[in-house]
Amino acid sequence: MPVNRPRPLDELPPWWKGPLGITALVLVLALLAGGGFWLLGGEDDGEERCSAGVPGLVWAGSGGDRECIGVMNETAYAFDPRLKDVTEKIAAENRRVRDQWEKPGAGKTPVPYVKVALLTPMTESDSSVLPIEEIRSSLEGAYTAQCRANACPGLSAVNATGIHGRTPQIQLVLASEGRNQLHWQPVVEQLAGMTGGEHPVVAVAGMGVSVPETQRAADALAKRKIPAIGAVLTATNLNSERLFKVSPSNTDYAKSLRQRLDRLPPGQRRGYLVFDSRDDNYVRTMRQAYDEVFPDYIDKRRVSFVGTTGPRTEGMPGLFFNAFNNICLTKSELVFYAGRGRDLSDLVRSLSSRNQCGHDRPITILAGSQGAVQQANDVRELLQDSRITILEASATSTEDWIKGDGAPSGFKPFLQSFRDLKFPDKELNDGYAVMHHDSVLTAVWALRMVTGQTGRETPGVQDVFNQLTNLHDAAVVPAASGDLSFDDASDGWPHNKPVPVIQAPGGSAGPGPLYKTP
Repeated sequence: MPVNRPRPLDELPPWWKGPLGITALVLVLALLAGGGFWLLGGEDDGEERCSAGVPGLVWAGSGGDRECIGVMNETAYAFDPRLKDVTEKIAAENRRVRDQWEKPGAGKTPVPYVKVALLTPMTESDSSVLPIEEIRSSLEGAYTAQCRANACPGLSAVNATGIHGRTPQIQLVLASEGRNQLHWQPVVEQLAGMTGGEHPVVAVAGMGVSVPETQRAADALAKRKIPAIGAVLTATNLNSERLFKVSPSNTDYAKSLRQRLDRLPPGQRRGYLVFDSRDDNYVRTMRQAYDEVFPDYIDKRRVSFVGTTGPRTEGMPGLFFNAFNNICLTKSELVFYAGRGRDLSDLVRSLSSRNQCGHDRPITILAGSQGAVQQANDVRELLQDSRITILEASATSTEDWIKGDGAPSGFKPFLQSFRDLKFPDKELNDGYAVMHHDSVLTAVWALRMVTGQTGRETPGVQDVFNQLTNLHDAAVVPAASGDLSFDDASDGWPHNKPVPVIQAPGGSAGPGPLYKTP
């Protein structure tokens, strides 16, 4: 008779194969997805973050390239000591906006709000395109637009934007992408993660300068349906599905200069093109614009140099030896400059000694740029002594506008607000405050138009994009740099944007017709 023997007990599985292991695995994955870097060691977290109180900011790079990138909202972080005042003001206003929603006070209704991000470099180096002075004035201009939208305390009520009421209010979140915009990708990912919830990011303003990284950032934002409004983007090939610009294009700059130069006698129209040879959207398309608009002035007269700004310096930068010799040989009186503002002073220094080669005629350097004349401040006396004039087609002419000469209708209320916020007039000289104000203002104009029509507390990114393409006719933007119109047929460039010409030394380029973008 067979004997029923008891079966041996199953071996106990390793702990990681049981319910405990599954629970632990899920916990680890969740923490990593949520940024739980403490699992790697508590000390590393403190070293990676720029500040313990600002979780959205981290250190990127190493050695001399180490810099703080990411998103700042209600807790101030200066990025640079010279930005301390304005970043603290922005953070304080962001807190006030939140308090109006969370703690409106007895008998008051909570005030809804959304976020507009300002994506731009917040740090500088000797070779970065944006010096810290232009970064600071950019933040001051953006903050002025935020305050006008929110009717900040201390701001004259008459200077508020007043478009369809004053809601939603605006939090201005600062998105630092690094001095050369090399860290745009993780910052764009951060912003994309902020487009949901009760208080979403609905638009991105600023967008840095015209370099390949800007194109990539704009394309990445477009894939996430986020509209972007560039402040000082002028490269004609810098276009993306949801990218708008409040500035003229390089072609517009060239046409504005042509309108001015065609008053010269034919004998004074001999020009020489001096261009930066690097892979930089701005300098490449500025060169192309000169070739297209001034073929009879330039012909085949051209010479390259290697610029000193940005991360793409290949070859010996800053040499104008060939330009000097060729301009001397041809006795050219017009120099068409397609380079960054930081290199303009060196060109002036080189040409100032042209009497040594027998070139004794005055020279005019032509530039299409925002702030190039201001970046050449260190050679202002040399310009006069060596009979060199700079004519710059620009998006702004603030020195004239402050005096009331030719100022757009939107400039006066902007200027009063800027002064109300205790910023000095000299911060307007480079034009970056005006243009970043207009970038943020355009976003506000569009989103307020949406909520005014729909009655919803907060618009979505798609609704804001749709409205941006309808900012024309009755919905024109009364920007500080001119009345701006946008539609779906101009690759995001503004219609009717004035393009003044400024002169150094001397300020105003004198009377003449004002070119406006078509």
